[in-house]
Amino acid sequence: MEHYFSNNPTSRSDEQIIRYTLADRLYLLMTDHGVFSMDRVDKGSDLLIRTVLKAEEDPASCMDIGCGYGPIGLILADRWPASEWQLVDVNDRAMELAGRNAAALGLLGRVQIGPMESFPADDRREVIVTNPPIRAGKQVIYGLFREAWERLAPGGRLYIVIRKNQGADSAAREIRNLFGNCETVGREAGYHVLRAEKSN
Repeated sequence: MEHYFSNNPTSRSDEQIIRYTLADRLYLLMTDHGVFSMDRVDKGSDLLIRTVLKAEEDPASCMDIGCGYGPIGLILADRWPASEWQLVDVNDRAMELAGRNAAALGLLGRVQIGPMESFPADDRREVIVTNPPIRAGKQVIYGLFREAWERLAPGGRLYIVIRKNQGADSAAREIRNLFGNCETVGREAGYHVLRAEKSN
């Protein structure tokens, strides 16, 4: 069965433009079948965007793991004009859409898009965000947490959004085991935003 975390979606393409409003800005984003939340920016991603914007002030180097068509990383990049981004996914269709959305927003000079292995492992990030692919299972999700820890610079912060009934508590425990800390910094409609800081 094909999921949005498939490498090469085979579902029929049916591109559409969705609208997302944040404060004073309307964003138009291209989506398609075979990517996560093609009909709208989902509630979890919306909460993550708003929470991270309140918590951070234009960090220099950032990564969005599981970027999909780019709503989280691209909107944060647009709001933080000094930031440089790596948008990571395994889904070829999602990455192609993210590239087109980055171009439409005038962000290609500050945004790189590709699979994780395309980025140098020693290029440490100040902030990493993710709305992880819950349907991929805990083994995959927890692997993303470990990858994030490895990719963060000392003092770097990880932000994830996850629903309470889809494992927020167990995710927090796993993150605490990795980072030595984890706190809930946002909560809305059953979604939790968790933050952890890498000490070394």
